[in-house]
Amino acid sequence: MVLAVPMTAASEKPYITTQTAITLFSTQDGETESGLSFSNVKPYDYKLRAQDSFTVVHLGPDHPPIVKTVYGTIPATILGTPTMAMSSDGRYGIVTNHSWRIEGSSIGQLTYPEGMPLRNSDLTPELLGSQTLSPQLSDMICVVDLANEEHPVVDRILVDDQPMHILSHPDGKRFFAMAKEHFLTYELKNGRLRELARSRIPYGTGCFWIHPEGNHILASTSKKTPGEPAIPKWYRIEGNKVVHICDIEIDSKLDTEYMDSGVILRITPDGKRGFICQRCLYSGQDLCDVLIADLTLEKPVVSGVIKQVGDGLESFAFHPNGKLAVVTCLEKTKNSLAVLDIESSPPRLLYHLDAASLSQGVEFTPEGDRLFLGSAGHGRIEVYDVVGDFELVKNQKFIKIGYGHNSLTLGPRYFPNKK
Repeated sequence: MVLAVPMTAASEKPYITTQTAITLFSTQDGETESGLSFSNVKPYDYKLRAQDSFTVVHLGPDHPPIVKTVYGTIPATILGTPTMAMSSDGRYGIVTNHSWRIEGSSIGQLTYPEGMPLRNSDLTPELLGSQTLSPQLSDMICVVDLANEEHPVVDRILVDDQPMHILSHPDGKRFFAMAKEHFLTYELKNGRLRELARSRIPYGTGCFWIHPEGNHILASTSKKTPGEPAIPKWYRIEGNKVVHICDIEIDSKLDTEYMDSGVILRITPDGKRGFICQRCLYSGQDLCDVLIADLTLEKPVVSGVIKQVGDGLESFAFHPNGKLAVVTCLEKTKNSLAVLDIESSPPRLLYHLDAASLSQGVEFTPEGDRLFLGSAGHGRIEVYDVVGDFELVKNQKFIKIGYGHNSLTLGPRYFPNKK
């Protein structure tokens, strides 16, 4: 049986379109490209060859994608979460980078060009004011102008911690960054970040998601001690401060457990559940569960599980219909996209789709007619068309980006003269 995809005004165009004007902001980690041995050098010499980069993609209903990739002006790392922040008007993209590397890993063994500034201690005010700057091992947050056709970096701040992840608050005014030992709260004015507060938190590399009501944070952290489980935590936002409330326990009746690797998670748009990935790297050993936390409780608990979804689970996206969700599954070569029915009780796995290797960022359009999936291994953003409530159809068209994709952020397109 051949699936008939309904023809719409958008799908009739010979290029990728969206119903409204949006911007995709993809960041790319050159260490990923170099560390994964895409070079033909044998034995592999672990030298950094690719520059970090970012790609800005403007999409709309009546024009082909407007795409520009800029190399060597920001540092970006794949060691973290596959999302970053965007200002509420779509004008600025905000990127974190940190100095933490996994000892003994392919990326951890890389060597860098002689004389290349790497760490915060290598950076002078003059270097920080230059457009060409990508210090791989810096602890830094960068602000990129997504509206200017040249996409300059308009602000860089050095952090005396290791910022892993940054998101915009639902109020559209503040930004929260999670570092190893602190939550950092910022405001953005005229493209410049200003720190408002910092909150001490339990140590750990990880990621977080802000509750849509703006009053809580669900976060993941890895323990200092190898082998200990990575247990998500629940925080409350009090003004500009972040306060730890509790660890997220697993209901004893569930047949599942936390693994010892870091987890990436996301809160559903209605704020009622938190979906938690496991492992985030393929192991070639078994299939991971998706854990589901009940966030309606004063102290949330993992009360649901979808068993054996994929090897290494990387990131979630939720369709605006509240029924459909996807999670990326990392495997040895090509990857897969797991499609979930989150409306059913209990939620269930429906099917898997083919996806490009090292899938990272994944986002639905606001209208829910398209899904975008970034691939580090193939240097592209793949496109899936949404048909009905649960059917995804892989579009043969894709968007070319720089190699080493590590995060994807979607927001409105900024028009300077629009009131």
